[in-house]
Parts: sequence; structure tokens; C-alpha cells
Amino acid sequence: MDEKPLTLVDYCAWAEGALDSHFSSQQVVNLYNVNVKSIRTTIEEHEFFQTLVDASGQWCEEYMLENNCELYTSDVIPELVSKPYDSAVNKSFRFNILWNSKFPDSPDGGWITSKNLVSSFNDIIRGCLVCKYVDGPKYVIERLEQHARSLNLDSRSYSQERDDGYYAYHFYVKIPVTLFNIDFTDYESEIELEIQVTTQLQEVLRSITHKFYEKERTSDSQDTSKWKWDFNSGKFKVGYLSHTLHLLESIILESRNSVLKEEK
Repeated sequence: MDEKPLTLVDYCAWAEGALDSHFSSQQVVNLYNVNVKSIRTTIEEHEFFQTLVDASGQWCEEYMLENNCELYTSDVIPELVSKPYDSAVNKSFRFNILWNSKFPDSPDGGWITSKNLVSSFNDIIRGCLVCKYVDGPKYVIERLEQHARSLNLDSRSYSQERDDGYYAYHFYVKIPVTLFNIDFTDYESEIELEIQVTTQLQEVLRSITHKFYEKERTSDSQDTSKWKWDFNSGKFKVGYLSHTLHLLESIILESRNSVLKEEK
């Protein structure tokens, strides 16, 4: 049990004995899907999400008056997506094994098992808002927090500026939900809805490189910086392209503000 599984297949086999978690069980898969569907429906019908259309539309008007340009590229509210079961199991592998410096002991917060798979993550239900300019994400995050406070909901947010070139803001709000056990008895819990707020250029790059980062996340490599000198690697190209785009966005913003100042 102390031998560290290095692949997802080995992890699922290890989890059966070590965690009594049968991730390949169809019953476990069905329970996960039922809970996720229930969570998504609850969030979509919750007051926070129902009133977000009007609130976000107001933010667009205020941003337009202040900056004379659009806030978003398209939608004023995020289109919600659910984390697939296989993705959740993969993430439990990363938390329990790859990122767990205490192995064979449990990671901080305890083991993620088939019993708490839904409630262990903050991105079971998530959405994304895409802003035209680099000053947009912080602007939106501050107003999402105000919106949550107006409804007496707990929320939090932080900026993401990773070494590998990922740039975005993440917002989380807790929504009360009803979940089901394996015997389909129910219980009350809270789930965080994740809303990522990023920019148009970063979203284009993310859509291209998403599969690449998925592969990187499941690697057990301990080399966290050598890639910065590996000029021919995909990680080098993707990382520094993202940093370059972030710089370009700041130049675009500066140019926009300069033009607006002249017009005024």
C-alpha cells in the first residue's frame, strides 16, 4: 500500500485497496452524475445566478461609460459546464498522489475518495467570462464579490499568474445543495461555483493549449524550472507565448487609454 502509483490505471487499482474507492464501479459513476446534475440545476435556479444577468448587464453599462468600450467579448453571464467523472477521478489522482508530498500519508484535507469526490473540489460546476481588455477581469471580480455579498453568500476570489503562463482571476461562491449517498439517502451540503474571468487573448491561447496542460498535470516530473531553457519544447513555447500575450495586453490597454484621453 505504501508503493506510490505512477499512472492513473495504477492509481485506480491502488485506491480500491487503500481507500476502499472503486472508481471503475458503474454505481459510483452513476451516483456522481446524479449529484452533479442536481448541483447544476440548483445553481442555475439559485438567486445568485438568476439575478446575475441584470447585474452583469449593469456592469457592462458602467464600464462602457467609464472606458467607452465593451467589457465582454460576448456573454454577460458564464455558460456553466460540469466536470466529467473521468476528470474528477484524474484530479483526485493529482491531489492524492502527484501533489501529495506526505504520501503514503493523506494529503492536507484528507483523502479524496469515491464517497467525497463531488464535495472535494471547487470546480465541479464552473463557467468563464471573457473580457476584451486586461483591466476587465479585476473589474468583474470586484463586482461578483459585491453581488454575492448583496445576497449574504460566502465568496472568495484570487488572481492566477502562474509560472507556466496562465493568467486569470478565479471567483468562488458557496451555494447550498442537496447531495445523495451511495444508498441514495440525501444530506445537505455546500458547493462552490467557480467563475473564471480572463481576457480574449488568454482565452484563445487556453483553448489551443488545454490538452497540453492536461497532459502536463498528470506528469510526476519534479523538474519545475529546467523547461525555461528547453527552447524546442512545447512547454517553453506555450509558457512564454502566454507571458508575451500578457505584455501585449498591457500595451493594448495603454494605447486604448491614451486614445480615449485624447478624445476627451
